[in-house]
Amino acid sequence: MSTSTTVQVVRRRSRWSTLLAVPIALATAGVLLVAAPASAHPVLHISATPTTVVAGQSVTLTISGTSNGNYTNARIEVFSSTPSTGGTTGNLTAFSSSPTCGGSPGTVTCTENPSSRYRIGNINLTNNQAFSYTVTFTIDAGTAAGTFTSKAQFYKSDNTTDGPTTGPLITVVEPTDFSVANTYATGGLLTNELDVGWTVTNNGPGSATAATVQTTISVSSSTMVLTYYDAFANFGCAIGSGNVVGNCSLTTVPLGAGGAGLISSTYQLNLLATGSVTLTTTVTSPYDTNPANNSASATCTFLLGLISNCTEGGGAAD
Repeated sequence: MSTSTTVQVVRRRSRWSTLLAVPIALATAGVLLVAAPASAHPVLHISATPTTVVAGQSVTLTISGTSNGNYTNARIEVFSSTPSTGGTTGNLTAFSSSPTCGGSPGTVTCTENPSSRYRIGNINLTNNQAFSYTVTFTIDAGTAAGTFTSKAQFYKSDNTTDGPTTGPLITVVEPTDFSVANTYATGGLLTNELDVGWTVTNNGPGSATAATVQTTISVSSSTMVLTYYDAFANFGCAIGSGNVVGNCSLTTVPLGAGGAGLISSTYQLNLLATGSVTLTTTVTSPYDTNPANNSASATCTFLLGLISNCTEGGGAAD
C-alpha cells in the first residue's frame, strides 16, 4: 500500500471516530438525545353528528386527540373546504351561524374569527392529556342543498400550526313536508274484507329520498289480517306484526301531485266479526319539518262480518 493511500484511510477512520464521539460525549454529560416528533402539534380526529342535516337544523363537530406536549392558550379553528357543492360552497360562516362550543379539559371560548372560521379558544393541555372539544352550529334556513368538507386546525399561542385535518363530508338537504290522507275505506258484501287506500304526498320544498309509512290497527272485535299489498311502485310494503299491519319504505317521492303515492291494502276479518276497526297511517322522514299532517285514519264498524259504516278520517291540512 502506498503512503498516500495509507494517509487517506487514516483520515477516513479519524472522521468517523469524531462523528461517533459526539453522541458518546453527550450521553456521558447527561444529555438525552430524543428524535423530533412526527407532528409538532397534536393529531386531530374529527367526527360529525349528523352527516346529513336539514337546512335550519344544527351540526356538531367533535375534535379529539391526545396532546403531544404542553400547550397554553391554544385554539382549534373549524372551517369548510372543498369538495363542496350547491348552496354550501364557500366559507362556513356564509351558510351557518350561532356557534356554541364545549368539551374538556378546561372551559373553552367560542368565537368567529376574521377568516370566516369558528374558533374553539382557551385550550390548555399537558403532555399525553386526552382532549375532546365540540362546536355546534346551525345551517341557515333557506340554504340550498349541497355538500361541504369539514376541517379543523390546531394553533399554538404563537399562531404556528401544522396545517388542517380533514373531517367528514356534510350533506345539507332542503326540508320536506310529507302529508298522508285516507282516500277510501270500503268493504264487500259478505266478503269479510276491508279495502283501504292512503295517499302520501311530498309538499316540498325539497325532494325526499327517505321516509317510512306505518299502518296500525285498533280493534274492538277480533280480526285477522290475511293480505296486505302495495299498489305504488315507489313503495316497498310488507305486513307487520301485532297491531302494526303494514310497513312501507319510500325510496324517492318527488314534489307536488306527481309525487302522490297511493298505498292500497286489503284486510280480511274473522267470520261474523262485530265491532269497529280503526286504521291509522303515519309517514315519517328525518327531513320532514312539519309533522302536524303526517297521520290519517279510517274507522269502520261491522255487524256479523258485514261492513255497516266506514268513516274516512282524512288527514291534516297540508
